[in-house]
Amino acid sequence: MNRLVDEYLERLPDEKREIAEQIREMILSLIPHVQEKLSFKIPFYHYHGMFCYINEVKDGIDLGLCRGKDLIDVLPQLEQGNRVMVASVIIRTRKELQTKNIQDVLLTAANWQEEAKRLKISMIRTKKKAALKKKRL
Repeated sequence: MNRLVDEYLERLPDEKREIAEQIREMILSLIPHVQEKLSFKIPFYHYHGMFCYINEVKDGIDLGLCRGKDLIDVLPQLEQGNRVMVASVIIRTRKELQTKNIQDVLLTAANWQEEAKRLKISMIRTKKKAALKKKRL
């Protein structure tokens, strides 16, 4: 556990803190060798690269998946919005941790993270990389 993350969570309002703490416990218990850090002033989790984050938003806690764009089709509870790579789910109540299947979301994302690392799939496919690849063909 990370002291800076502890301090972040302690500052949250009670309901949001309880939700965030439960998500944190899930991440730390379900994902082996995950590393917890405070990055960009929020709790970030690294597992074969940037994995996910927990962030307080107006109406709940946002669980963001760094490779979430790749999981939209298999995890319908995720929303990408205008973001390039991140997709997330907002949890408004503790009950939604179950109804939105957050444990399954985390396990699916972790499995994809492992597979993407194994296959050497970059998180963001830049236009420059795409142009180079096309030129080689």
